[in-house]
Amino acid sequence: MNLIKILMEMCGEEKGYVAILHPDKSDFALNLAKSKLEKIILDTRLIVRGIYKGKVISLYKNGKIAIKEVNDKKEAENLFKELLS
Repeated sequence: MNLIKILMEMCGEEKGYVAILHPDKSDFALNLAKSKLEKIILDTRLIVRGIYKGKVISLYKNGKIAIKEVNDKKEAENLFKELLS
């Protein structure tokens, strides 16, 4: 099941990628990813931020997931795949 609609690189100095989830599957995907976080740093009404494999993961209630501190697109794709499977 493919939960990601679009994957794009973040702008700015810090390397990262954002996945935009399919709208009809975003609640399922966000809950799945949240359950795999090793440590939750922030949990609000709009965002959940945590750590997964040493990376900062941000889960946005509007259907986006951001991963910071990744080296390249392949690493980001692998992390998204692990979080969403």
